Amino acid sequence: MQRDFCQVLISATSSEEANQISDALVKRKLVAGSLMTHGPSRYWWNGRVVEKEYYNIQAFSMLRNKQEIISTIKKIHGDACPIIAFFEIDGNDEFLKWIEESAI
Repeated sequence: MQRDFCQVLISATSSEEANQISDALVKRKLVAGSLMTHGPSRYWWNGRVVEKEYYNIQAFSMLRNKQEIISTIKKIHGDACPIIAFFEIDGNDEFLKWIEESAI
């Protein structure tokens, strides 16, 4: 049986938005848990470089939850083009078991 574990990288425009996204994903059991960090960001948008403080959420889930995770984030996120990136992961058995049991 293929289990398809993933890490989801999600951008957020503020601490409040990061907390809303994390809460929604964890409470709906779309992710097992999340970590939040923040710092300066620079990126091209509408033909110019934008500098802004951003929050990053790292969440751990199963790839089968991908579409529902994206849909949930888009309902909350303020950006027209939020970062929602999925990376397949592997890890120690205890970590993977926690993800599998927590993210249904």
